[in-house]
Amino acid sequence: MKKITLLFLLLLSLSFHGQSLDKRFHLDFENAKNGDGLPSEWIHWGNYHLDTDDKVFHSGNYSGKIISDSTGNTFGSMAYRIPSKYRGSTVKLEGYIKTKDVTDGHAGLLLRLDGEGGPLHFDNMRDRGVIGSTDWEKHSISFPYPEETKNIMVAGILVGKGTAWFDDFKVFVDGKNIQTLTEVEKVLSKAEMDTEFEKGSNFKLDNPTEQQLKNLYILGKIWGFVKYHHPEIAKGNINWDSELLRTISVIDSTDFENQVFSWLKKFEKPTSEKQIEDVTENVAFKANTNWISSSDITSNNLLELLHALQEAPKEKVNYYLKFAPHIGNPLFKNERSYKDMEWNDDGLKLIGLFRYWNMIEYFFPYKHLIDEDWNNVLKTSIPMFLKADDELGYKLAMLKLIREIQDTHGNMGRRDKMLSQFFGQNIAPIQVNFIQDKAVVVKTYPQLPSESKIKPGDIISKVNGIPVTDLVKEKLAYTPGSNQTVQLWAVARKLLRTNENSLTLSINDGNNVFDEEVLSVPYGDINFWDKGIPSHKELENNIGYIYPGSLKKGEIHDIMKTFLHKKGLIIDLRCYPSDFIVFSLGKYLMPRPTEFVKFTMGSLQQPGKFTFSNPLKVGEDNPDYFKGKVIILVNPRTISQSEYTTMALRVAPNAMIIGHTTAAADGNVSSIILPGNIRTMISGIGVYYPDGTETQRVGIVPDLEIEPTITGIREGRDEVLEKAIQLIGEE
Repeated sequence: MKKITLLFLLLLSLSFHGQSLDKRFHLDFENAKNGDGLPSEWIHWGNYHLDTDDKVFHSGNYSGKIISDSTGNTFGSMAYRIPSKYRGSTVKLEGYIKTKDVTDGHAGLLLRLDGEGGPLHFDNMRDRGVIGSTDWEKHSISFPYPEETKNIMVAGILVGKGTAWFDDFKVFVDGKNIQTLTEVEKVLSKAEMDTEFEKGSNFKLDNPTEQQLKNLYILGKIWGFVKYHHPEIAKGNINWDSELLRTISVIDSTDFENQVFSWLKKFEKPTSEKQIEDVTENVAFKANTNWISSSDITSNNLLELLHALQEAPKEKVNYYLKFAPHIGNPLFKNERSYKDMEWNDDGLKLIGLFRYWNMIEYFFPYKHLIDEDWNNVLKTSIPMFLKADDELGYKLAMLKLIREIQDTHGNMGRRDKMLSQFFGQNIAPIQVNFIQDKAVVVKTYPQLPSESKIKPGDIISKVNGIPVTDLVKEKLAYTPGSNQTVQLWAVARKLLRTNENSLTLSINDGNNVFDEEVLSVPYGDINFWDKGIPSHKELENNIGYIYPGSLKKGEIHDIMKTFLHKKGLIIDLRCYPSDFIVFSLGKYLMPRPTEFVKFTMGSLQQPGKFTFSNPLKVGEDNPDYFKGKVIILVNPRTISQSEYTTMALRVAPNAMIIGHTTAAADGNVSSIILPGNIRTMISGIGVYYPDGTETQRVGIVPDLEIEPTITGIREGRDEVLEKAIQLIGEE
């Protein structure tokens, strides 16, 4: 009897323990209360109505529910944050979804792994989302689980119109339910334990002298060089931000260089062993460290130390940096965001400037294409950053700095409240593009009243009485882009932004000139990406049309089985593909494997050096390949993966690209976090044609240049598509 009682108590305790673990993370909505909306742990993202539902659920008594607003133009998401305190190699989210009348978008699970510098992995099922009306069905998302993950964000998301229910979310690490796992305390590095300046630097420099500015310039370059060359920093034994702030006062010293030498000398001396260079590498660019021997530095002791660091073998693992496996773009890590910084903190502002400048100096694959001398950018940016004494000033200074690298991937402020206020939180419900050097209405949105006289093809000459030409000059200063064509596309998006309730537009419709007051709407209410375009359709004259922006995952195989013997194929890449189709579509278009691209990647061992990869091939041996004419449509919206896809499909026999030059920003992106919790990106790998021809800043140049005309816009025609149909018909 005693044994039975003990066994019963043991089972009871295990049962209670299991129940306790099951409730560690409330992923099943069962702690909801009627009428109270989402449970408190859940986070509301987006604009749609979120609630719990006690009538529709997969199990238990409640589910999470998202209902779109009347426009269906944006999204809603219910998210849950799980601190990353586990060890493993993979993480997986499972959950059940039910939908009703989901159109113009999708419902899906969302899994995002966040590091200190922003998202490490992200998937919202965009390429395989649930549409229409469906019963409960289980879905899942899996990722590698990087050790630098800070938070695991799990969510349900609805994009477009309709209603979606979510229930029974489960998270697994290496196949084990996270509810049952023991949390692992992370062992902090010495760099992480150094939090002296987490709340601010207390450094202020008013009215700097020329000598102080020169010393800051040299200090910023030395600081960045040592950051990526010193073995103790690579091991995580030194918080390099903190060290800069501890020593920054040396800029006042008349013995500046020797003071810097004394500062660096206190860290473990690099080995006298020399680094062995791999002579088999196909080097594209070598690190340019000529500045070390320039007249800017005269101290022999300091010069010898810097040269020793340059030549010493590097650690194979670096605390601040690694390269993405199998891809090669830099992943900047362990960079502090200083999200609560005071905006007049000169020390943290300089950390932001020096951090970004040195990331570009050593790990931006297109630094050689920057028009402005990058050293001069640092010199001129130092006083600009010091003068920025409020949030807007600092963020605009950072935006100007980012603009200098001339990379369309480099941007900031899409969700920044201060910059949103600066550019305008509202917008006229009109889409504008620059066509034939004019600001032309190309589309009106449903929010524009039906009685408005404004229509596609109208030319806007003034906004609130200010000539468009003046507005363009003003906005270009804060608009990053790989070239001016792409910048103008971005400026067009900003042209009608405002913080007022209306704008007065001066219009020329070809017959009359008039002014019209247009009511503005919240910027987030406008969906600038085309919806409702089918993934494929058959056109007249036996032509197949594919729109990759609407493809479901794997759908391309069924499409090509239908289109394989068409007279011609039009692939409209004036969009961002919702599925990666480079190889899945390429195998239908090529008779044999064909080289189409090669890459450059940076180096941990020699920061600043970039080497070429071997060319990559697309296609396979396929005698039954598509033998008709292939026309690929492009314009400045063709960016990144769209450009990469265009490069691959271009090598198909009888392939031709028509349209307008692309966005000129190819390559996997690398995220960067800067003080003030500013987030931006760069193109992280260099993308070249097999013969070494550049794509960055040049874009994918069409074989036949065709741009829309004002007349064509007024007539409602797609002149690029029309030309593609004509070219196939001439075969």
